[in-house]
Parts: sequence; structure tokens; C-alpha cells
Amino acid sequence: MRAVIVGGGIVGTAIASRLGETDREVTLLERSRIGRETTAASAGIVMQTAVEPEPLELRLRERGRSVYRRLFEDDSLEWERTGALYVAETEAFAERLRRSAETLEDRGVEASYLPADDLERFGLEPGGFVGALHTPNDRVCDPTAVAEWFATCARRCGVDVRTGVSVTDVALGPDGSVSAVETTEGPLEADRVINATGPWAPILNERAGVSLPLCHTRGPMAALETDAPVESPVTILESKRYVRPTRGVDAAVPGECSSLASDDGSGDASGAWIGEYLTEYVEGQLYDPADLRTSREFAGSASDLADVVPALEGGSLVDEWIGLRTVTPDGLPLIGETNVDGYLVACGMTGQGVTIAPAVADVIARLLDGDLEDETRDRLAPERF
Repeated sequence: MRAVIVGGGIVGTAIASRLGETDREVTLLERSRIGRETTAASAGIVMQTAVEPEPLELRLRERGRSVYRRLFEDDSLEWERTGALYVAETEAFAERLRRSAETLEDRGVEASYLPADDLERFGLEPGGFVGALHTPNDRVCDPTAVAEWFATCARRCGVDVRTGVSVTDVALGPDGSVSAVETTEGPLEADRVINATGPWAPILNERAGVSLPLCHTRGPMAALETDAPVESPVTILESKRYVRPTRGVDAAVPGECSSLASDDGSGDASGAWIGEYLTEYVEGQLYDPADLRTSREFAGSASDLADVVPALEGGSLVDEWIGLRTVTPDGLPLIGETNVDGYLVACGMTGQGVTIAPAVADVIARLLDGDLEDETRDRLAPERF
């Protein structure tokens, strides 16, 4: 079997690394550089916290964490345990967080519901909040470094990893099944094409003759340098704004250096990323993935967040950028075969690409091997819509 993976972000490289362990002939094509597009623009959070999670969602997250635990323990990559707080601003949302804490605990995830008065010990100003869901084992990492690590593993396993190569079309044979991809370097024969292009997924789907319900949400982010360390956990407000503490201001340039250290020793600097975690599906809402223009209006909201996280007070804006999320109607990713024989998708991560990338890779590999359990296959299958 000749498999071509399109997209060299954290999901595509994880798939390449996993398929490299098999006897398939595998090629990974990335239009730019490994992990330097949507992956680089992400907050790099490996999340356990979730609002009213379902069992499949939790299994995907735990599978991702189990791979990451081995990765970060055995190799030179680093991640940092920050924990996470999902903060309620209304009583109705607080009740959902209480139920979520119970669900997570029942599933073996360390989680608790905290009253507002407890938030002060996490560096938050509790005024105006009702309570929060706390998961102490959420972690942050440099997602670009992780994608590069997956790509390196794939190469060692014999995967042909090509960068600077764009896929311009998907060619079908006389029987309507995939036969090749057309690229900027010419045609490449393939029996299986796996679309792992993140926000570019709808474009490649259209070229292949596949229509799936995907939309984009724009995730504005800004990096702040602060005088005092931001010691709070990753904090997500009910209003969808969030604060992700960083060490090393150089991390303000996504993908250019680790958020945990820098070559020039500036890794001891203090700061945070602020963003908006928007994941609502809006039918037909698609943006140009290359248009990452930012809004000064969002960067200006840092002063509002300083009312929540006092350590942000007086912080200096270092950088700002946009990350596009690709969202599905039910919040679960699209993973599996489509109506075009040989054309598979691994897209629609709804903001969880970093967390579940290893699990997505495992699903694809087991699907191709024919040993994926029916429930997982059916719940993630594109044909569910």
C-alpha cells in the first residue's frame, strides 16, 4: 500500500510516525515547514479539562497523554505541568462544571470543583466568578518541537518526508478511487491519501470531490511580557477568553522557539499568551487559511484580563497572531474513510489537535489494518453526517 499524508502539522506527522511502524510505503507532504503553520500558532496545551466530556472524547485524550508521557520521559523534549482552570461566570455554567468534575473523576482523571474563594490561591481575582473546574495535570509544550520529533521518527522508519511541496489535486482512477496526488513537483502515485491539512482540509476535500461539514473559527492570540511571573494555571473563562502562562518571551513568536527555554538564556523571562477559545460550529464559515491578520481590538483586551489575573497588570504586548481552528458540528474530529475510495480525512480537531494527535494517528493506523473497534470507527467516521 502506498499512502500519502498531506499536511506536516502535529496531526500529519503523528500519523506519519505511526504508519512508519508498518510495512506500508508512506510519504508525507508539507507545503511549508514541519509544524510551522497551524500547529505553531496553537497554545500547545495537552488538556484533560473538559466541559461535560463523553467517554470517547476522554479515551482519545488519555491515548494522546499516554504517548506524550513516553515521549517526554524518554527524549529531550520538555513539557510543563501547569494544571488548568475552567472558570464559571454564571451559576448555570458552574453547575455544568460541577457535573464535569464528577464525570472526570469517575473516569480516573484528577479533577475537582472549586468555589470562587479558592481561586485566589491560583493567582486569580475571584470577584465576579462563581467557581471553577480544576484539573491539576494539564500540561503545556512546544507543539512545533513535537511535530518535528514525530517527523524525525517517521524518517527513521523510512517515511519519505518532503517539505516545500504543495498538493494541487487528487487524481482518481477509472473506478473512481484514488490513484495519485498532483503536486508542485509532479504526480505521486497513491492508493491512500490522508488529508491532515488542518484549516486547508476543506480545500483539499473539494479537489477530491468530498463534501464534509467543517467550518473555521479564528483564534486571536497575543503574547505579553510581564514584570511578575504568571503563576496561575492555564485559565479558560466561560466567556472563552484564556490565559496560558509562558516562560521565555521568545515563545511569543509561535514555532520559532520553545515556550520553555531559549538559546540566548531568555527562558527565565515572564509572560503569558492570551487568546479566545472559540469552537462554535457555524455552517459555511470558512476563511482563507493564509489570511492571519490580527485585530488590535483583541490585543487591547489584555487590560480586561488583568482584572482576572493580576500578574498581567502592566504587561507589554510582544506579538500577536491568529490561529484557525477547524470545527465539526458535534465537536468530534472527522477521522476515516470518505465516499471517495482511498481518500481518508483526519481533520476537524475543534481545538484539540495537540492533545489528541497521537490518538488520531492510532485510529488511522488501526482503521487501515482493519482492527478498529466499531464504536470508535462509527463515532468518528465522516459518514456520520
